[in-house]
Amino acid sequence: MADLRSPNRVLSERIQFVSGAVILLFFVGWAGWFYPFDDLLDQSGTPLGADFSMFYVAGQIVLDGAGDQLYDQAEHQRRLLQLFPSIAPSFALPYRYPPFVATLMTPLAALPYALAYASFFMLSCAAWWLAARKLIAAAPALAATWQRSLRWSMLGWPIALETLVGGQASMFGLLIAVSVYGLLRVQRVTAAGAVLALAAYKPNVLALVALGCLIRYPRMIKGLVPVAAGILALCLVPNGWEGVLQYRELMGNLATQPWDVATPAWKVHGLAPWFSMVLNSNGRFVCMSIGIVAACLLALRWCGSSSKEAIEPIWFAGLISVNTLFNPYVPVYDLVLVSVAAVLTTEHLIRECGPNINRTLVATQLILAIVFFGPHLSQAIAKATGAQAFSLIFAALALWQFSLLRHFGREPSDCRNQLLTSVSG
Repeated sequence: MADLRSPNRVLSERIQFVSGAVILLFFVGWAGWFYPFDDLLDQSGTPLGADFSMFYVAGQIVLDGAGDQLYDQAEHQRRLLQLFPSIAPSFALPYRYPPFVATLMTPLAALPYALAYASFFMLSCAAWWLAARKLIAAAPALAATWQRSLRWSMLGWPIALETLVGGQASMFGLLIAVSVYGLLRVQRVTAAGAVLALAAYKPNVLALVALGCLIRYPRMIKGLVPVAAGILALCLVPNGWEGVLQYRELMGNLATQPWDVATPAWKVHGLAPWFSMVLNSNGRFVCMSIGIVAACLLALRWCGSSSKEAIEPIWFAGLISVNTLFNPYVPVYDLVLVSVAAVLTTEHLIRECGPNINRTLVATQLILAIVFFGPHLSQAIAKATGAQAFSLIFAALALWQFSLLRHFGREPSDCRNQLLTSVSG
């Protein structure tokens, strides 16, 4: 018997089913990975919360008044061994964040580890939930048809789930990015600058987004500078100016030298690994340089609106894509930002073409599957081959996205012609 439901409803139900199944299987598998539950280490020897243990130790160091050891890897390993006596003595999670992040971690470091991780987990969930709400509110055309599906797809996204259990701070980066777009959308430019300054918790995470936004909206500096000054004051807490200089030296070494404890290559996305395969040590620099040029061109040479203050979803989506592709360091966790590019690109298509932008469900489901499962499938392949395929696929999707951006503002005879022109252009 023929299915009489609309294609949108069919796809919505499939998204909800797949997301629910992924959530259930993920958390059951994650809990089982700690069997036989006799310590806080999983079967690979990684502590509960993984990278959160690095934040916790950094907070401990500041709390103990030992800020001069904040970037001392041996001290971090000693403290990790105290927290987890059965952990491998060689296990290392280097602290590479600014000093103010360690300052902000001191309240959590005063708690028992398990309670501290639970608190951080809940804070990350709150940031995730708030970012999802803000993103849906900033995409009214998409939300009108896909609100429930959008929520479920964000809830069940494997990248988001891994970020949460892995104790990473990427959900805060996602919330910052969505908040900046939402504030620019209602022309609160100064406030957007203040929020953007918070991305200093990991300077590279939104570096190219910040560059593009500040060039196009110079008034953001009025909000950015006071918050940046407050952040600098917090940076002085652990070890004064000496700690700031230590962090600056660390950043210089990371940018120009091989890392002493490198993130597994199969967990790094973006185009930087491909550039490094060809240009060796110069790869990250060349990749970032191209990204800087692309962000500047996007800010200076394209204007999709007669209003200087208006922000178009396709413009910000393009900026997020540039940031993801050309950032010199994109661990899998930071791919949560891809959700912003995906949602805002779809918002643009629906505004231009109406809610039924697909003739069939095949193409839509294929793109969703690529974004949903692509990064982890790519990582599995990269473990065996050393080549990260998802970054190339995302680059191809970004090129299509930029073609939509290039044609935005024109008046084609119909939606179909516009999409065909975008694909062939």
